[in-house]
Amino acid sequence: MRRVLSLTIAITAGILVLAAAPAAAQSFTLTATLTGAGEATTVANGVNTGAFGDAVVVLDVTAQTVTYTIRVFNLPSGITGSHIHVGADKTNGPVVVNFTIPATASNDFGLTGVVRFADFTLRPDQGIRSTEDMVQAILGNNSYINVHSTVNPGGEIRGQLTVRP
Repeated sequence: MRRVLSLTIAITAGILVLAAAPAAAQSFTLTATLTGAGEATTVANGVNTGAFGDAVVVLDVTAQTVTYTIRVFNLPSGITGSHIHVGADKTNGPVVVNFTIPATASNDFGLTGVVRFADFTLRPDQGIRSTEDMVQAILGNNSYINVHSTVNPGGEIRGQLTVRP
């Protein structure tokens, strides 16, 4: 009887410890290589530019944030915008996550920041009816980073976001 009681107490204590443990954070790192050739244009080779860059995006489902670091090199004119769009490779899509850009930046520069899920721009007409829809689009390789410039207001460099293993 003592043995059964001791075993029962041990099992109950183990269950209580497991129940009290915090859930694992759900964080995903995505990357993109930004090039003019990545732009979706009527020209087969995208935008003719010497600009290029890269991006690292951390999507934290638990904290409900997107943290971004974007490096841009050789941008010939001033930046006018940068964001995450929903869309497949070589397909234009709507802006859903806006990044903060400096008032003036050209040539070589970086962008960093954090965007809360609550600040996403939902696009119900495009199938993005909730933040969960946007998270699925980002994790499903159906989103891209775009950097716009005064010379190429439709987009100077672009790269598809992919989950880093």
